[in-house]
Amino acid sequence: MLKVKICGITNLKDAFLASYYGADAVGFIFSKKSPRYITIKTAKKIISQLGPFVVKAGVFLDERREKVFDIASYLKLDTLQFHGQEIPSYCRFFRPRFKVIKAIFPQDKPFIKKISLYDVDAFLFDVKYEEKIRNKSKLSNSILKEIAVLIKKKKKVIISGGLNAANIVNIKKLKPYAVDVARGVEKSIGRKDERLMKLFIKNAKQE
Repeated sequence: MLKVKICGITNLKDAFLASYYGADAVGFIFSKKSPRYITIKTAKKIISQLGPFVVKAGVFLDERREKVFDIASYLKLDTLQFHGQEIPSYCRFFRPRFKVIKAIFPQDKPFIKKISLYDVDAFLFDVKYEEKIRNKSKLSNSILKEIAVLIKKKKKVIISGGLNAANIVNIKKLKPYAVDVARGVEKSIGRKDERLMKLFIKNAKQE
């Protein structure tokens, strides 16, 4: 079954609701560039109250390796998601202790060459933040076709970028490993809409 990650969690209520409606993972963004940035102190309070079967993922952007390790260890994160220019050796450093996801962007084509450099647990395909703020949040159909080829090659692919309860129906036809959503289930930046979140997870997971 398709895995679902609800990202940009900033409060306990949203984390609980995501888990209650069936999300497999929740994401906490530790890059101050993001409007969904969360402090370590707040993340700690939320994570300490989540159940053991909810995957806790930390999202980082070009952060110092030692700082990432300290944050991830302190919060007892399960998965680290890197959205910057992190090189293969940087990502590999964390593999013994954490699951690692590397973000790939349309500018990284050819994809097969790019991902062959990395020894990580999955690749997340997304649109860069600079484009999102210009309302270019979705992956194009041509990019999705190239991603579909990778999925057929048995690569663990996570699709993100402009997802919502309506378009997830078509995205899941590609049969990715997982999908990742933040803005598409929000009522305001950093605050989730319970109805949208419930509907997104339902549409993603129903056969």
